[in-house]
Amino acid sequence: MSNLTSNYTTPQSNPTDLTPKRTETALCGVTVLLCLIGLVGNTIVIFYFWFRIKLNQSTVYILNLAVADFLFSVGCSIFFLYLACVINGVDTTDESIRGISIFGELLISFTFTASLFFLATLSCERCLSVCFPLWYKCRRPTYLSTILSGVMWILSLLISVLERLVIPEHRSTVYIVTSAIFFLVTLLMVGSSVVLLIQIQKSSVECRPLKLYIVVIAAIINYLISLAPSRVLRMVYFFAVVPTSYMRIISLIVICLCSAFNSAANPYIYIIVGRWRRRISAAHALQLAFQEDSNQTSEENITMGSQRSET
Repeated sequence: MSNLTSNYTTPQSNPTDLTPKRTETALCGVTVLLCLIGLVGNTIVIFYFWFRIKLNQSTVYILNLAVADFLFSVGCSIFFLYLACVINGVDTTDESIRGISIFGELLISFTFTASLFFLATLSCERCLSVCFPLWYKCRRPTYLSTILSGVMWILSLLISVLERLVIPEHRSTVYIVTSAIFFLVTLLMVGSSVVLLIQIQKSSVECRPLKLYIVVIAAIINYLISLAPSRVLRMVYFFAVVPTSYMRIISLIVICLCSAFNSAANPYIYIIVGRWRRRISAAHALQLAFQEDSNQTSEENITMGSQRSET
C-alpha cells in the first residue's frame, strides 16, 4: 500500500470524465459507512468486556481483537474521508497528504495484522483446549493470554513498520517475507479450525461449549471471505501486476472495503450467536457466546435426557 496518495490524484487529470470520480467516491462512502458500523459494534464489545463481563482465556483475545478492529475503523474512516476530498478536488497540501498517507497506511496495516494474529491465536487455543483438555485446565499458565496478546501487538507493529518504512531497495524482500508469514498464520488458523471441528464431532454433547466454537469458526470464515482476498489484491498491487493507475486505486479501495466488512461483522457475529433463539441483552448475549464452562449445558442435557426416559 505504499505511495497511495501519489496515485489518488491521477483521476483528476481529466476533469471531463466524472465516472472514475463517482466510482471511487461511492466506494469510499461505502467503506466509511462500514467503518462507522464497525465502530458501534466494537465499542459495544469493548465496553461490556472491559466493565461488565469477567474476562477469561478466550475473551482476552476477543477484547484485543475488538480494540484492533476499532482502531482499524478509526484509521480507515479518516483515511477514506480524506481520500474522498482529494478525489473531488478539495485543496490539500503536500505535507497533509504525506502525513495522512503515513498515518493511515501504518494504522490500517498495523490493526489489520493484529486482527489476524489475535484470531489465529484464539483458534489455536480453542484447538488445544479440545485436544489437550487436562493440560489446558490444569497446567496452562494463568497469564498466557495477556502475554501472547502483548507479543501479538508488538509483532504486528514491527511488521507494519517494516512494510511501510523499510528502504525501497529491500521493500520487495520484506514484503515477500511478511506475505509468507501471513500465509503460514492463515494456514495454521484454518488447520486448527479443522482439527477443532473434528474433535467437536468426536466429543460428547455435554462437553461442548457450542456457542464459543461457533463464534470462533464464524469469525474465521468471515476472515477467509473478506480479508484473505484483500491480501491477494495487496500483493497484486505491490508487484505492479495491475496495468493502469485507475485500476490500482480501485483495487486498493476494495482491499480496505473487504477489511472494513470483516471488522464491522465480527461484533455482530458474537451477539447473534449469543442471542440465538433468545431475546436477551447484548451483555448477556456476549457472556453466553464466550462461556467456557459447560456445567450449565450439561445440567440442561441431563435434565432433558431424564425427562425423555420417563416418557
